[in-house]
Amino acid sequence: MGRQPTSGYCQTCRRRRVKCDKTRPECKRCAASGHTCGGYVLPLRVHAFGVQSETDGTQRLVSIQRPSSLAKLASRPPLELDFRVFEEEISASHFFNTFNWAPFWRPAMLAATNDEFPAINKLCFRAISYGYMGLGRRDQALQAKGRQLYGQVLTEFQSLLRQPPKAELAKLGFTIVLMGIYEFVMNNIMGRAPPHHVGIIRILQHCGPETYQDERLLDLFRSCRALLLCQSLCRQSRCFLEETPWKTIPWQRAPKTFEDRLMDIFVDLPGIAEAVVVPTNRAACLEKIDALSIALNDWRWNWQCANSGSVRQVHNEGMEEGDITSTPLMELILQASLEFDSPRLALDILLYNAALVYLMQIRSVANGQDPRHEPLSPDDEGYIRQQIALSRHNPLLLPGTVKFRCQAAAEGFMTLSCIRRLMATTPTAVTVVTPATIGIVYCALRDQLQLDFDFSRLVSQFPIFQDPQRVFAGYFVSVDGSPGRQNYCDAGNGTEEEGETISWKQTNRLSRRLTLQ
Repeated sequence: MGRQPTSGYCQTCRRRRVKCDKTRPECKRCAASGHTCGGYVLPLRVHAFGVQSETDGTQRLVSIQRPSSLAKLASRPPLELDFRVFEEEISASHFFNTFNWAPFWRPAMLAATNDEFPAINKLCFRAISYGYMGLGRRDQALQAKGRQLYGQVLTEFQSLLRQPPKAELAKLGFTIVLMGIYEFVMNNIMGRAPPHHVGIIRILQHCGPETYQDERLLDLFRSCRALLLCQSLCRQSRCFLEETPWKTIPWQRAPKTFEDRLMDIFVDLPGIAEAVVVPTNRAACLEKIDALSIALNDWRWNWQCANSGSVRQVHNEGMEEGDITSTPLMELILQASLEFDSPRLALDILLYNAALVYLMQIRSVANGQDPRHEPLSPDDEGYIRQQIALSRHNPLLLPGTVKFRCQAAAEGFMTLSCIRRLMATTPTAVTVVTPATIGIVYCALRDQLQLDFDFSRLVSQFPIFQDPQRVFAGYFVSVDGSPGRQNYCDAGNGTEEEGETISWKQTNRLSRRLTLQ
């Protein structure tokens, strides 16, 4: 290995042996002389050495001379390996290893960029990874490259929308998912307002539920359904996916998973939350709430029968196992984590508990109670402590034993460490994890814990909670103007969030202009 250069000159000026003005990202001397500036990335110099034995028996390293046939090449500067050739691999690895949401999105992103889907998806992922790495390194050139690639994605996406086959058009749903991730990563778009959701709606409605019977597109439909549910929850308004055709037709060639059956229940909740705000609707809403409560309970029993023995309780590091009677209640609830055999099982339990918490909040509104804070009497606390004691033998709360929102929210929170670890390494496609399910659990715990527990210490172990107000605010049932809908860019009225970037405005308008013939 040779000594690294200390002049600070660009690669081209060093090869030409002329003085460099060191202007970045490209020096002006190269531009003025018509040469292409090689940039300032430090090269890796490779020299070949061999071992030579001396007459006294000692050995030393000697440089291996080039053959005489390469004498002309020997007069040139040493060969250099530019690190820029590794940018794509390095930036992708950097994104998955350091971005706080990357473990939760990794399987879906890898599925979106495989060869079965349009090449534009790989281009969009490069825009994400280049831009994010540029932000982390404060590398303006790398950020500019990410923006340039994203602009290319937007241009190509518009041309691909003209493809007539619905199956090909449906595949662009994953492209929109990646475009939304770019906006979330680079333009600080709020987690509760999924970018480009209008484009996903238009594509789904144009293609129809029968298009997603294809096995490859069914996973895509699951991710799109999760994103649109996220959008409906933050706006507290019904989603067209609650209609029967969207719950049945895509699965005519494949059996439903536990996730599918649970999502069939979950997509009904935003519409009931919208209706229950009106006092005259509450009696009818209670009937629907009772029906969905029964459906959730049945789902949970079926899951228990199929997956008993697939979960274990692990005591959290740094938290001593507390006494059932004397330890503060919320500290007692959250002193352990849940470990599952697969990320899918953990996600099922997270999704189930989020749905249960949200449904319980809707019931509180229907009964004229506060949907955010849940006061607990001494008898209530005694019941919860009793269930915690039983959980040391059965890690999960049994169906029908959850009477309070804090129980369900705590069990959902206890799955996060397992989900994050397993999804970071799983090779299989998993539905994209949206901020909605985690946000429901977070908001319920925050409102309950802030009175008697250091909540910030609890969530600090998870990078996704670094900016919770931006990402998770609003994921609860509201009766006073729906905070989840405030400062939100509504596709119907054209209002836009104050302070958003020009890029977000331009790309959201692109989604609005989708006209599918």
